[in-house]
Amino acid sequence: MKPTYSTSTGERYTTQQIEQKMRKTKALKLELQFIEHGYNFCEQCKRNDCKPLDCSHDISVKEAKESGRAELCWDLDNLTILGRKHHQIKDGLNLQFNK
Repeated sequence: MKPTYSTSTGERYTTQQIEQKMRKTKALKLELQFIEHGYNFCEQCKRNDCKPLDCSHDISVKEAKESGRAELCWDLDNLTILGRKHHQIKDGLNLQFNK
């Protein structure tokens, strides 16, 4: 049996269902930014040459799942568009090996 994760309203989703919803929401986030501004850019440095762009979760997927708020995984308001370098810094990843 596949593990499921709860939302704050008690609905349950598998990892596969969550990942599918996240993919759609990330694509929508990028599309909405493009529609509003005519191009995509890093929301931290406001540059469009800060590529590749990622959609970063403000509250992590892990935390959302563990706290019973899985809906945050696909919540537009929980996503920030960041350049890869800014995303790695935000998440505390070791950048010395990515040069």
